[in-house]
Amino acid sequence: MQPLDDTLLERGDGKGLKIYDEIERDTWAGSVLDKRKKQLTAREWRVEPANDPSARDIEAAAVVRQVFESLPFDRICEDLLDATLKGFAISEVVWARDGAGIWPQQIVAHDQRRFVFDEEWRPRLLTMANMYLGEELPERKFIVHRFGVKGNNPYGLGLGSSLFWPVLFKREGIAFWMLFLDKFAGPTVVGETPFGSLPEVDRKTIDALAGARTSSAILVPTGTNTKFLEASKSGSITYRDFLEYWDKQISIRVNGETLSTDIGSSGSRAAAETHADQLGLLVDGDSDLLSATLRDTLIRWIVEYNVPGARLPSVWRERPADAKAEAETRKAEAEAAAATNSALRDVLQIAAKLTDDAVARKLIVASGLVGDLDDDVIDALVTIRGDLREAPPVDPVPGVPTGVPGVTRAPVSVGAAPRLPGVTR
Repeated sequence: MQPLDDTLLERGDGKGLKIYDEIERDTWAGSVLDKRKKQLTAREWRVEPANDPSARDIEAAAVVRQVFESLPFDRICEDLLDATLKGFAISEVVWARDGAGIWPQQIVAHDQRRFVFDEEWRPRLLTMANMYLGEELPERKFIVHRFGVKGNNPYGLGLGSSLFWPVLFKREGIAFWMLFLDKFAGPTVVGETPFGSLPEVDRKTIDALAGARTSSAILVPTGTNTKFLEASKSGSITYRDFLEYWDKQISIRVNGETLSTDIGSSGSRAAAETHADQLGLLVDGDSDLLSATLRDTLIRWIVEYNVPGARLPSVWRERPADAKAEAETRKAEAEAAAATNSALRDVLQIAAKLTDDAVARKLIVASGLVGDLDDDVIDALVTIRGDLREAPPVDPVPGVPTGVPGVTRAPVSVGAAPRLPGVTR
C-alpha cells in the first residue's frame, strides 16, 4: 500500500519522509515539536490491572510494571511519538530469555523510510533484494504507532503534511532577508564611464568598483563618475513580521496555541495559562493514543509470553494536578453549596407555614432545589420543616445588653392600650 499524504507525494522529490526531517531542523518548529513530546514524557506513568482483577491479572500488571522500570521507558515513548510528525513510527523489540520468562531486552527505533505496509497493515522491511514490496517480518517483533489515521491508510497522516509549507515559506523568507541585509550593509556601487570607452577600461573599472565595498580607497580611470545606490524600503511590513507570522502558524498547528511558547508584547500570564491548557488537551490525546498502541502490542506480547491467560493491564500517564485550579474549583463548589442550602432553608421556612404535608411537599419539589435527592430525603425535609420556622422577634430586656451569655429573655406580653377619649387610631 502507498502513502496518501499529498504533500509527501508532490514535494518529496524521491526523498520520502526525509523532507519532514528538514522540518525538525527549523529552530522554531523543532522546539514546539519537542515541547509537545516532553509534555507527555514528563508525566508519571502508571500500570494498572484490568477491572475487578483476579490474582493472575494483578500478577500480569506487576510483570509489565517491572519490565517498564527496567527499560528507558520515556525514551521509548519519545521515539514512538515521532509518528506525530511523520504519521507512523516503528520500533523493534529485541527479546531475551531470562529463566522461565521472555523479556524485551531493548527496544530500538528505526527509520520509517525502510518500511512499507501490506493490505493487512503489517510492516514489511525494504531490502536491496526487494525494494518495492519489502520482506515479511516476524510477529511480536515490531511496534507500529500511528497518528492521524483516516480511512484505509496504514501510514497515518502526521503534522508534517501541514507544517511543510510554513517552514518552507519561512526558509525562503530568511533567504530574501539575508539578501536585503546584504544590500543595506554594502550598497551597490554605480560607475559611469564616457561613451565609447574601450572594453578593457570597462573591465578594469568594474573590478575596481567591485572591491569598493570592502576597500577604503579605489582607483578608477579618468572621466569615470562613481556613486552608491542605497537600498530603501517603505511601508510598515518587515521581514521580521513575515517570519514571526509563520512561527505563529507553526505553533498553532503543533500546540494549538501560541502564548505558552511566546507571550509577545500584548499577552498576559492569564492568557498564557489558558493557552497552555489547550496544549494539555492535545497531550492528553497523544497519551491516550500511545497507551492504546502499547497495550495492543508490547503489553499484550509480554503478558502472552509470561502470564498466559491473564487479562491485559493498562498503562497511561497522569496529567499533573493544577493545585490552583483545584482550589478555585473547591471554593466555587463550596459557595454554590452554601447558596443552595440557604435557598432551601428559605423554601422550608415557607413550607413550614403550610399545614398540609402533601402541599408542602409539592412546594419543596417545585423549588428545583431537591432534584438530586431521593423520595426518602424529601419526605424527611417535609417532616422537619416545622423546626425551621422563623423565631418570633423578642423585645430587648431593659437594662440587659444584647448577647450576654446565660440570659434568657422571656416573651413580653403586651395588652391592649386603653382607649383615650378624643384620639382616633
